[in-house]
Amino acid sequence: MGEKRKHSALDGWPEAGAGNKWICFVRHAQALHNVCNDNLWTPDNPLTEEGKKQCKAAHKEWGSKIFSEADLVLSSPMTRALTTGYLISGSRGDLNWMVTPMCSEKLSGANCDLGRPKPELLKDLPWMSSWKGVAELDDEWWTAKRPAEEERVTAFLDFLEKRTEEKIVVVSHGAFLEYIVGYHLHNAHHHVMPVSEFRSIKQRLARSSFNLGFALVQEYEDKTLRDLAKGPVTCFSGLGGRKQTLLSSFGIKSVESLASWKFARWAESICLLASTEKDGSTDCSKNKGKININKALDKEWEGWSMSFLIDAPPSAFAGLTPKHDETLKALGITSIKDLGNWRYYKWARAICTLAEVEAIDGSS
Repeated sequence: MGEKRKHSALDGWPEAGAGNKWICFVRHAQALHNVCNDNLWTPDNPLTEEGKKQCKAAHKEWGSKIFSEADLVLSSPMTRALTTGYLISGSRGDLNWMVTPMCSEKLSGANCDLGRPKPELLKDLPWMSSWKGVAELDDEWWTAKRPAEEERVTAFLDFLEKRTEEKIVVVSHGAFLEYIVGYHLHNAHHHVMPVSEFRSIKQRLARSSFNLGFALVQEYEDKTLRDLAKGPVTCFSGLGGRKQTLLSSFGIKSVESLASWKFARWAESICLLASTEKDGSTDCSKNKGKININKALDKEWEGWSMSFLIDAPPSAFAGLTPKHDETLKALGITSIKDLGNWRYYKWARAICTLAEVEAIDGSS
């Protein structure tokens, strides 16, 4: 893990040396969707009262020094990020502020990661009207087509490298920052790193084939497969914070439990066998001794072909409800096909399968 962890808890800027410059990455404070799943479907949530208290504490502990000495403060256009940066700075309007969608949150499928029209934003946060980047910000900036997340993160790191400022604060979001710092930051926490580390981060993001370095957060990259199987789902890059909470509601906390999740196993099997069906077959689901999967389905879905079921909502499974559909939607899963092909489930199953043939001592 090394350098990233070494600099994460600094309460001030390291001394610049050898032309190096430093970036302080800050995750927004607690917002409504962090504590209430209903607000996953509310665009651009504000901070909670607890979130505002977190900002006040952060300002006292480290924010005052970090922000006051920064040459530039960049913020995502999301209300929770903008407010966090402003409050942790001590509501200082004299800093060199800039807003940019380059460091906005990764789109998870939930509305909380969508922005608000710029006029609404400026009405609620008038103190940001003079910031750099506001005039150039599209009224509905979040609707613009985005590249793959790894490409977007790499482009942002390139942008930071080219800046002439030597001390830059970036106020952003958990899932986005996890690609950079290698773990999921807590609300209102910060991580300081030198730009010299960007090269290795971009090399990791540029990998095009499946590998554990891409699938895992940094602190788990050197673990054995057996350790990973027993490890938490947060070992996967992109499964921290909110998504961890959502999976916990299904009783899934470890990689092992995700790999054996019956609904994902059923979905995967349906996806696999759907392609083997012939058109025009009759419904034999009620006939004794004929193929059926009735025990896995709600009654209204019994008898449908597997090629039809792949487009059904997860609540077609017995044991899941429309409320579960809403939770799964926040994980990017809206159908049985999505669930059966969900990369985190497949990674978990592959790790657990290969862990069975792993030689702990490296012997053959």
